[in-house]
Amino acid sequence: MWLLFRLVPGDPAAMYISGRLNPEDIDAMRKAWGLDAPLYIQYLRYIGNLFSGNLGISFYFREPVADIIAPPLFNTVILMGPAMIVSIVGGTMLGAYLGWRRGSTREKVGIMLALLLRSFPVFVAGVFILMLLSYWLGWFPLGGMRTIESPPTTWGGQTLDMLHHMILPFIVVVLFNIGDVLMIARTSLLELLGEEFLEFGKARGLPDSHVRRIAMRNAIIPVLTYSTIMVGFAFGGQVLVEVVFSWPGIGRLMVESVTRHDYPVAQASFFLMSIVVIVLNLIMDLTYGYLDPRITYETNG
Repeated sequence: MWLLFRLVPGDPAAMYISGRLNPEDIDAMRKAWGLDAPLYIQYLRYIGNLFSGNLGISFYFREPVADIIAPPLFNTVILMGPAMIVSIVGGTMLGAYLGWRRGSTREKVGIMLALLLRSFPVFVAGVFILMLLSYWLGWFPLGGMRTIESPPTTWGGQTLDMLHHMILPFIVVVLFNIGDVLMIARTSLLELLGEEFLEFGKARGLPDSHVRRIAMRNAIIPVLTYSTIMVGFAFGGQVLVEVVFSWPGIGRLMVESVTRHDYPVAQASFFLMSIVVIVLNLIMDLTYGYLDPRITYETNG
């Protein structure tokens, strides 16, 4: 990741250093940014700063990177957190239900809708929803996170105003992500149909809904595996959603920082996204044994 940013054509110093500066001042600024050293020295400094918790100083904003990425990251969490929960929980329940009703008309309709939602480009869905619900009907704002003209003065008013702006991007994110979760949950449950533990539950006279819950608990493992990657990229920012709805999240910041050659901000953004994916995978690996007692963790030696 560090090397890829430096392979992008263009010199970041050329974007921020004024042509009116003399060569001595330009060299001083390049030295202050650490761009005068060989690449391997720059990389060693970058690793050392990471271990010390120093994400660097933004070339563009001239402020610590931690202060730059904190607000957009918070905005992304506010939007993507609830959307991911609804997508995972709702997709799992719907997928398990459709798998349990295999061959029925409901299953066929549900699969068709899931595939349609997943294949529809997210930016096209966002523009269509904005055109219908915001431009024509005027029910929701056209974009942004808060009302700029007359911001509410009370805390409750600010919260309601933010939720009003959040509804449309929330709907688009859920509709785009729920299809994958639904199909994975359905396929996973279909593989469990006919297993002995389910037949045993039916033989004991357990209600159909109870047996389905037992199957769903075992079918959820592939969903969780996929969800860790989905959530990681979601918290990295659904860039197209944030651009269409003018949501000031981490995804827009990553794109803008790459365009500006603002290496510290871009590196920190991708680094945090990688950390989220790794941590979530670890948590899911530890959760597998609880969800399925057949999974055990053994050590050799």
